[in-house]
Amino acid sequence: MATGRPGRVSGTYEKPVSRLPYIIAYAVTAKGARESISILRVIHAARDWQDEEWPN
Repeated sequence: MATGRPGRVSGTYEKPVSRLPYIIAYAVTAKGARESISILRVIHAARDWQDEEWPN
């Protein structure tokens, strides 16, 4: 079960890092009864990302 908000890229989630200007972008995959989390990217949130430039 994902605890972050839905990500800007379809099928991903985002979780801000407390007291730091970072966002963790991740995906959750299920294999049977097990779930795995894959960290896709650590993004510095202070950077002014345009929507079309957002890392995917």
